[in-house]
Amino acid sequence: PRPTSYHVLPLENPYRSTKPIASQSINRITNSSQTIIYGNGNDTTMPESMKKLDEAQEHFPYSAKKNLGGRSIIVSFDEKQTSEYHAPWLWYNDSRNTMMPSGQKKLTAGSWINGTVIEEASICHFSEIRNVITSNGKEDFEKVMFNSKRERTQPINTTSPNFAEDGGGMNAGRDGSHPDLFDFLLVIRWNRSMNHNKTSGKEDFISIYNMLWLKRWSYDSSSMNELRLKREVSEKDTFLYKYRQMKTGRNEGEERPALISADREIHGGLVSVDYRCIESDDIGDELLTFFDSLFLEGAVIVTNALPSSNPENLDDIVCKVGKELSGGSLSHGSLYGDTFHVRAKKNANNVAFTSVNLCPHQDMAYYESKPGFQLLHCIKHAVGTTGGESILIDCMAAAHRFRQLAPDLFEILVKCPATFVKSREGACMAYSKPHIALYNDGRCDLNDMDREIVSVHWSPPFEGSVQMHPDRIEDYFKAYAAFELMLDSTKCPIECSKASGISLDLAMSMSEYAKKYTWVYRLKLGEMLVFNNTRMLHGRRSFEVAPEENGFNRHLIGAYTNIDDSLNNYRVLLREVGCAGRRVIPNVGNGSTMLEGIANIS
Repeated sequence: PRPTSYHVLPLENPYRSTKPIASQSINRITNSSQTIIYGNGNDTTMPESMKKLDEAQEHFPYSAKKNLGGRSIIVSFDEKQTSEYHAPWLWYNDSRNTMMPSGQKKLTAGSWINGTVIEEASICHFSEIRNVITSNGKEDFEKVMFNSKRERTQPINTTSPNFAEDGGGMNAGRDGSHPDLFDFLLVIRWNRSMNHNKTSGKEDFISIYNMLWLKRWSYDSSSMNELRLKREVSEKDTFLYKYRQMKTGRNEGEERPALISADREIHGGLVSVDYRCIESDDIGDELLTFFDSLFLEGAVIVTNALPSSNPENLDDIVCKVGKELSGGSLSHGSLYGDTFHVRAKKNANNVAFTSVNLCPHQDMAYYESKPGFQLLHCIKHAVGTTGGESILIDCMAAAHRFRQLAPDLFEILVKCPATFVKSREGACMAYSKPHIALYNDGRCDLNDMDREIVSVHWSPPFEGSVQMHPDRIEDYFKAYAAFELMLDSTKCPIECSKASGISLDLAMSMSEYAKKYTWVYRLKLGEMLVFNNTRMLHGRRSFEVAPEENGFNRHLIGAYTNIDDSLNNYRVLLREVGCAGRRVIPNVGNGSTMLEGIANIS
């Protein structure tokens, strides 16, 4: 694993190179008496390979210069991107502030000493650092990379000048877009020691950062906007859009192309995976497809999950898949149990346990953190049953389009709080939050509605009385009716236009969106629908209950997993298969933006 930054120890040795390795030699950066040795002995003759590197580096496009008297530095990655990094930010991300292997910070951001500035900054190739060693070879190389006066802060792979491309650490995950950047390091020298509590050596004035890591964590406006385009969910991220693009041969040009699955046609455009591959202990393509489908497209169908013939073991399969998804546990079991049975019954305490139409919604929106994923395993759907189709629609993408169609109504749902409730015998829960939440990066005007959408909260069956400013009440109901048109394909746009006062053209556009992007599919015996409950709304068409011996002709078994556990499990899986940094994960709807660099931490 590669650390965030590295330490360089000044070494005492009479064998010193008379020629710098490259145009921006680390010898000149540190102004210390470091020894540059080529090979394993005391040879100070530059080999031909290093000479070629020296010549090549005269022309590399990366540069760094002090700014604001050393309070920040300007790093140029290429002709298109120049980013500023401030001294407190760089200080905080020095690896000496990280305890390994836990990854916890030793100092808080409040420990920053005002007046600490950068005296020098430059960029060099990794091999320059590697060759600033004594004749003892690897052992002393590790002393260079880790301050020997303290505990080792992170493990390091020294088998190649690139720290081994498959390492998977903080700066790992070469994704092919910046193959050269991976091999270069930013080196800075501070005006005071980074070690506040002990006697300082020269090494305490030096910090080194991987350039690829810096680029991934850039926070200038251009970089932030670029990241937003990658992670904000829009119409093009819906699985139905991707499926249609794939069918027409226009899939390859998309930034996040559709996942390939032979059964997409069978399941209405949704990717499917075989349960037997999930059940296996091997990490195969099918398991990766299962996770990719959930996090990139929002849902997946699991096939060949035939229920046990033993009534006591009917929930075994949904438990198995749920725990595989989350990494070991199910969630949100207080009200209905870790697993629950969805079937029509008398005196039901939830509309889901009836046969009536169930409008698109999220489960448990009355929680501060609702379930991240829901699993619904079909163990019975009698042939004679009429209706009962499952429905899905991507509410994150719908909100993105809603802002384009009706920005004034969008603003109302961002600013006005809704009330989500669960009140019955044994349950008394309520939570207030706006229907749409936007990202705040500290620079934004909170009245600016053109910010990144990070969550949507929508659950009509479990919404209570709203409490907001009186001037907003009528506006809220109008905006609600408009957004509902985009989410529920059964709503009539003409009636909505007359009732709410929105224009008929706008109502028709919103209704057409709902019809275009609502997935309707009737689950078959042995199929399991798994979906992101924070991104996707789910529902069900009404159905006719035919008389049967046990009274149930449509029977699903459900379970939930936590979004954080499941996302963690996915990121770890990507790291294990060498894909960390190669998957751009769109926002999952949990109220946080997706941080690209975090996928590479180990």
